[in-house]
Amino acid sequence: MDLTQFDGRGFIEKLRRDYSIMRPVIEGRLEEFRRVDRSDAGRLFEELAFCILTPQSSAKRADAAVKELSRSGLLLNGKASDVYSVLRQWGVRFPAAKARYIILDRRVLMGGERLKQLLSQDGRETRDKLVKVVWGFGYKEASHFLRNIGYKGLAIIDRHVIRGLVRIGVLRREVNLSSRRRYLMVEERFIEAAEIVGVQPEALDLLLWFEGTGEVFK
Repeated sequence: MDLTQFDGRGFIEKLRRDYSIMRPVIEGRLEEFRRVDRSDAGRLFEELAFCILTPQSSAKRADAAVKELSRSGLLLNGKASDVYSVLRQWGVRFPAAKARYIILDRRVLMGGERLKQLLSQDGRETRDKLVKVVWGFGYKEASHFLRNIGYKGLAIIDRHVIRGLVRIGVLRREVNLSSRRRYLMVEERFIEAAEIVGVQPEALDLLLWFEGTGEVFK
C-alpha cells in the first residue's frame, strides 16, 4: 500500500524498526498465549478475571491481584468481600464493582463449565457471545481475553491504540467507542494498520504497548 497517502510514514518506519528488534519478545509472548489450555476452565477464568480488572488500572497490578486470588483459592471460592480486599490491596481501581463482577461471572460461567462452551473457532462470534454474558466485559475486554488465550485477528482498542492509529494515519482523529458499530469500524482500521506495518494484528497491539511503556506485557 502506498504510504504517501498517510501522514505517519516516520512513525510507521519506527514501528518497523522496533518490531525488528522486539520481534523475539513479542512472538514469544504470542506463543505463550497460543499455548493456553482452553480445556482448563480454571485457567480460562484467571485470564477472564485479569481482563475484568485492567480497565483504568495497571495491567501489572491486575495481574498480581489475580495471581494472589488464584494462589489463595479466593478466585474460585472467595466471597466478594475477600476478593475486594485483594483488589484494593493491589491498587486495582473500582475494586468493589470489579469484585462483584468476578463473583457474578463465577456463578454464571463456572457451573457446568459454560465458559469453555462459549468458545468457538470463530473469534468474532465468540466475542459477541462474551460481551452479552460476561459481567464487566465490553468489546475491548472480550478481545483482550480472546487474544490472551490464543485467538487471532482481534483488536484490543483503547486510548493508546487509537492514538497509534492516528499517528499511523488510518484514523484522522481520536474517536470514542460508544457502540459496537464504532468499535468494529476502528478494528477495521487497526487491521489495515497492521497490514501497513507488516505485522499480525495481535503483534501490533503489543508493539504499540511497547511504544507507550517501553515493555511488552499482556
